[in-house]
Amino acid sequence: MRAYLQQHAHLNEAELATTLALVRPCAFRKGTELFRPGPVPDRLYFIETGLARAYRLVRGEDITSAFYGAESFCFDTLSIVAQVPTELYFECLTDVVAHEILIPDLNRLFRRVPPIERLGRRINETLVCGLTERLRAFQMDDLRTRYLALLRENPALIQQVPQRHIATYLGVKPESLSRMRAQL
Repeated sequence: MRAYLQQHAHLNEAELATTLALVRPCAFRKGTELFRPGPVPDRLYFIETGLARAYRLVRGEDITSAFYGAESFCFDTLSIVAQVPTELYFECLTDVVAHEILIPDLNRLFRRVPPIERLGRRINETLVCGLTERLRAFQMDDLRTRYLALLRENPALIQQVPQRHIATYLGVKPESLSRMRAQL
């Protein structure tokens, strides 16, 4: 996390020490639930290594909404920003090494360490742009185009994640994804 903060937030030594004092290293085994539906989460995770996903249950089916890999922040944006209960499960797809920060501590950092507030804003801007592009792809692109874009943007994901999670992330049943892949 130190390297990420130095590269992306450009903190001086005092700001870095203040920030790192509020961050707790942690590790999770594959299959661990980081969050589950319920109250507004009181923390978020920065994933150092490993892979996690967010999903929801819709009429008994598990639908993947996001993947979180190395050097990404894992949290329910809607729940934390709007202060509404989360509807999502977050699970580790591999062993994960992460850093945890409590939301009240993060809010204090936003007020006391301006580069952290700017980093938070850039992260949220990136999330909004990514979600806007994902919505555009769902509205405009066919499955083949969405799959090839995912493969181009994150080829390792295809190797690490079960096909059923990739399929629901792309908005289709696993059988449809399998048929489309056979035609490539």
